[in-house]
Amino acid sequence: MQAIITEKQQVALIKKQAVNRLTRSQLAEKLNLARTTVKDVLDKPAPFVVSGKTFTAVNDYLLEDL
Repeated sequence: MQAIITEKQQVALIKKQAVNRLTRSQLAEKLNLARTTVKDVLDKPAPFVVSGKTFTAVNDYLLEDL
């Protein structure tokens, strides 16, 4: 399965990373993703396609505080 990371999701992830003062390595560990995958999610111009695992990890992390 593949899914699309939107600009809103990307910005929300960057904001949450900043608020929690997480490095990319710490964020990757928290999301249980490779550091290179987290780098792509944070740096690639959105929208872009990711694997289902990456999409689920990002969305679950963003929904934690709701």
